[in-house]
Amino acid sequence: MRTLGRALLCALLLLPLTACTVAAGGGVAALLLGVAALTSHCYDYLDVTVLDTEGRKTCAAQVTATKGSDSFELTSCYYGALTDGTWTLRASLAGQAEAVSTVIVEHQRGCTRNVQSVELTLHRALPQGPPVVQLPPPLPAPPPLPVPPPPPPSSVATPPVAATAEPASAPSVSSDGGLPGRSQ
Repeated sequence: MRTLGRALLCALLLLPLTACTVAAGGGVAALLLGVAALTSHCYDYLDVTVLDTEGRKTCAAQVTATKGSDSFELTSCYYGALTDGTWTLRASLAGQAEAVSTVIVEHQRGCTRNVQSVELTLHRALPQGPPVVQLPPPLPAPPPLPVPPPPPPSSVATPPVAATAEPASAPSVSSDGGLPGRSQ
């Protein structure tokens, strides 16, 4: 039984040395490399240095890389890997203005990985100034005051003014029955 096991083991060890097995193994290896090349992504390494308002390196800022809807935070004091495309880097720290930069990763010939170094400098945030107080709209103008009634008549009565109108005279009639000034 022992000799049968040794013979089987020897046959398995010699199998890769035959020409057919080598050709089949090479084909499988080429297929695996082709699949790996089609499914792998080319990327560059990114090394970001963030400087505070005093010009000192800081690891306290939050640094994000964004490309379209893809976004992630860089860690370990700002290292990461970026795939092909245009990436926007943002560094922010409380009380300081956000620093922004753009990184372009492009692999036209092969997947040679490069290291891109970017330096972002934070600046003091602009003073916000006093808060703006919004006043309420002005009140409408008050309605005009009513006209006071005339004062009551005084206790001294003044006599009424008499009208001296003469009654109108009727037209005179001439003796011939016509109106005066008319000739017949």
